Amino acid sequence: MKRVLTTAIGTGIIVLFVFAQIGFAALTASESQAGPVVRVEPAYQTVSKGENFTVSIYVDPKGREVYGAQYNLYFANTLLNATAQAKGPFLGDNTVEIVNEINNTFNSTHGQLKYGETRIKSSDTTGVTEPGILANITFEAIAKENGISELWLDKVKLYDSDGYKIENVTVNSGTVEIVQLPSPFLVSGYVFYDNGSECNHPSVNITNLNTGKEKEWQAETNASCNYYQLTLTTSTDINAGEILRFNVASPDGKLSNITNYKITQDDIENGGLFNFNITLKAKPGIAIFDTGAPDSPYPSIMGVHNGTIIPDQEIEANMIYTYACPGTGGHTEYARIWGNGVNAHANWSGYSDDWHNLTFNTTFTLEPGKEYNYTIRTGSYPQIIHHHGEYNATGGKIICDEFIDANGKKYEGWIPAIKLWWEEE
Repeated sequence: MKRVLTTAIGTGIIVLFVFAQIGFAALTASESQAGPVVRVEPAYQTVSKGENFTVSIYVDPKGREVYGAQYNLYFANTLLNATAQAKGPFLGDNTVEIVNEINNTFNSTHGQLKYGETRIKSSDTTGVTEPGILANITFEAIAKENGISELWLDKVKLYDSDGYKIENVTVNSGTVEIVQLPSPFLVSGYVFYDNGSECNHPSVNITNLNTGKEKEWQAETNASCNYYQLTLTTSTDINAGEILRFNVASPDGKLSNITNYKITQDDIENGGLFNFNITLKAKPGIAIFDTGAPDSPYPSIMGVHNGTIIPDQEIEANMIYTYACPGTGGHTEYARIWGNGVNAHANWSGYSDDWHNLTFNTTFTLEPGKEYNYTIRTGSYPQIIHHHGEYNATGGKIICDEFIDANGKKYEGWIPAIKLWWEEE
């Protein structure tokens, strides 16, 4: 049965065919030809977080005369928010909207849209046979994280001029993917000594601990101020929930600070981590041996370094840090230090945790003026100090007697850029 609404305009009678949503048993007409198509256009699209975008409900009658149409559409309401649903040109101007509802909280996981429209019956009104847009829907991408929402069409019905439901309608739903588009992410702050004074020209190395092959960058600093900055790229370099490790040292390497920070979604949306200030501290009686990073670490190649270290102060250590060439995974795979009662070794465990640092099997003390042997086997592209003879490092001197590269070639004066330091267990 069909329900008819009549409205008198002047002396004429316009008959509106209203297709009920609930408790309505539509009459059907037999069809021998391919049925119409109702689909979401575009079928798939990618949008960025916070973007407003539009999808269309497209109808192709496939030669059938269409007088009325209706649909429900469901979407993930944690990812999308529907802001508008507007009539399209498909059924023409002489129509009436039966229903146009937006419910962003249909349930805890989905929102719902309802739309129904019919042409107004008159003696010269014909059905629509040409394809067109029934309605346009505007969404806002409200996702806090990347995600995919189906735009699921349901209860789709098309009607002919007699109010019969058209059978064999093909329905194609759509999909929207919400992504965080790459954008600059600034990390910046100031470095201070433990007495509150400014530490000009600090060494600031920043590592993302959550990438499969962790990324390390050296922040930009200046000899005349204690400010540092580093520009990363969201999605590519950093995402919400990932941890940045700050390895900061004074110019002479005697004071340092290693601290971690977990990036929040607010940081991503604000475009950076600002005023992340760091205070350098030294443990009483604890010094480090640090070659520092050379001005030019090239040429660089993995291999085995053999040489000696002569401290100028007492150094307690259980860790070895390797400076990597920018943009590489340079690291130490094996290290041994021995002599004068010391025999310590460390092995690399792969690109996990803080892979620039290796932990020795024991804590050891290097005494000033004594000579200690080292063997360091590196991987990828570590920084190398090209210097013959003794090299003045923070905490003493270092010599490379022999370096054998991965191709078996031997060199002298290829000193590994390393730091020996102590971490409280």
